[in-house]
Amino acid sequence: MLISKNYIALLSGILVFLIVLILPAPTGLSIPGKNTAAVVLLMSIWWITGAIPIYATAFLPLALYPVLRILPASETASNYGHNYVLMLLAGFILARSIETQNLHKRIALVLMNIFGTSRKKILLSIMLATAFLSMWIANVTSALLMLPIALAIIKKEESAIQGGTNNKFSKALMLGVAYSATIGGVGTLIGSPTNLILIGVLEKLYPNAPNITFFNWLKIGIPVLLIFLPLVWYYLIKYFNVDGDLSKDQTVIKDELVALGKISQGEKGVMFVFLLAIFGWVFREGFVFGQLVIPGWGSLLGLEEFINDSSVAMFCAILLFMLPASKTKRLIDWKEASQIPWGVVMIIGGGYAVADGFKSTGLADWLGYQLVFIHDFPSLMVLLIVVTFILFFTEINSNTATINIFLPVLAGLAVAAQTNPLLLMIPATVASSFSFMMPAGTGPNTVVFASERITVADMAKCGLWLKLISVFLLTLILYLIVMPWLNLETTLPVWAK
Repeated sequence: MLISKNYIALLSGILVFLIVLILPAPTGLSIPGKNTAAVVLLMSIWWITGAIPIYATAFLPLALYPVLRILPASETASNYGHNYVLMLLAGFILARSIETQNLHKRIALVLMNIFGTSRKKILLSIMLATAFLSMWIANVTSALLMLPIALAIIKKEESAIQGGTNNKFSKALMLGVAYSATIGGVGTLIGSPTNLILIGVLEKLYPNAPNITFFNWLKIGIPVLLIFLPLVWYYLIKYFNVDGDLSKDQTVIKDELVALGKISQGEKGVMFVFLLAIFGWVFREGFVFGQLVIPGWGSLLGLEEFINDSSVAMFCAILLFMLPASKTKRLIDWKEASQIPWGVVMIIGGGYAVADGFKSTGLADWLGYQLVFIHDFPSLMVLLIVVTFILFFTEINSNTATINIFLPVLAGLAVAAQTNPLLLMIPATVASSFSFMMPAGTGPNTVVFASERITVADMAKCGLWLKLISVFLLTLILYLIVMPWLNLETTLPVWAK
């Protein structure tokens, strides 16, 4: 049955692709624009249905764009080696070194040791540790790193109550890992692939647009993180009625921490590189406080025009291969680094290729003009419509695929409506990560679902109310806090004309 469904999805995508190619181009749209639409529809169907692996679908532009005269092969291929693709690649290598040196476990256990063995506090400490890691490494990676720790806590409790189990606490802990990884990923530019997709697509569509740097993104992600993380923790406590202590043994966490021993040379080395990366990203550009301007290290070294955040990421990744973890081993070797999720990196490249096709053929502008009637709605209502649509669409489609499909469309809509494209593109990007109901929506959900400690029904029931809360709260945070803080123009800026 599974094979037949996959083949139906596979053939359906090809059929839609061929039909669009055969049909005449609509008024105002070029033949290459129509061909781009055919490729995007094929990718969308295959991404949503999983007809072939979503990572393989990301390579369709590379195979089809040159044949359909959308873009030359060299221009298409350059999207898969974009500097932000390499930035995420370096971030994955950093995450792998943290796992290899076991630093993630120490961070989690130190936090739990501080908070104690109360189930509520254990849940909070796990969520804080996961969100913190997710700010600096990809959210799916942080969920993968924290899942074994969460499972160890559950098993420790089961052994303490002689084979019994606390299903509610177990489910709360699993969803706590998934949700905090998702929310933490919004916090920084490198935390989620969707954030990097946004800045890459923006660069492709509008080469003269102001850069969204690592520091700029903190103005977007930190308010969302600070409001949603405690809210979700409180919600999980109430929903699953989490209460009491983890076990009667109050030293269970301390015992685990003692068993780790003293911090190793490898852990110190990874922590050094980790902090160096954070420093490099945050202080690369200067800070402006009224009349006071504090220059960043990039301008101090005369490198402002030559480097970006991916330069910092790759420099730190190379350091990991150089610095020793012991007398016989480096912080990471190539065998360990080769185990990173390369497919996720290629999805971002595929997204940039889609954006390139939308721009070069005029498809983004054409689609925007078809939706220009939305311009008559109040700006808050437009924002609510965009956030609501993306929030629910991303439950049935991966967040990376969702944002790849819709960012160019929203950009075209904004230009047609004479509005700043960032006013729609930033909210859509943040909303695409807020998948709480379905395993396929985002990487962290898939990770915890694979633990077999949570079912689809559990996730859907718990996530539904969070989803409804997010529709209104996320819209208000973006409208009342984030957008004013970024000081974005509300009319169409010069760089988007």
